[in-house]
Amino acid sequence: MPPSPPPAPSAPAAAGLRVTLVWAGPADLDLYVTGPSWETVYFGNTPSKSGGTLEHDARCAVIPSDANTPQVEAVSFVEPDAGHYRVGVDYLEACREAAGEPVGYRVITEFAGARNEYVGLAHHHQFVPIVLEFDLRAGAPNSPLTLVVTQQPEVTQ
Repeated sequence: MPPSPPPAPSAPAAAGLRVTLVWAGPADLDLYVTGPSWETVYFGNTPSKSGGTLEHDARCAVIPSDANTPQVEAVSFVEPDAGHYRVGVDYLEACREAAGEPVGYRVITEFAGARNEYVGLAHHHQFVPIVLEFDLRAGAPNSPLTLVVTQQPEVTQ
């Protein structure tokens, strides 16, 4: 069984919405965040028209030889739209020969001081388009938005 994913590194609280993918292992995982306009922010679409930005793309070329060093990709929206969001994870490439084992990961969502974490398992050459879904919604007209997790699938081995 692969080791548990590392804890998320501490980051200064940012305004807006931040979705972070954290893992440790010789793997190139990619984070995909689809917003209410159905536009997806990922390594091939950043910044997006909806205002999402991929802050860092961790590729095999930049992953250190120490496979236990946490890797991080994050997508942020300074002024996120209300509505439905989906988070996907792709295990695109194993970074070394003999790699390709499943990799544990952690997805963290942060918005308005609230933080949620989801732990999953990525399999080589497998793209899971929905590992987590959430809404940004107001409880009443003109009230601030809150983040509500709407789907958090069970981890499959």
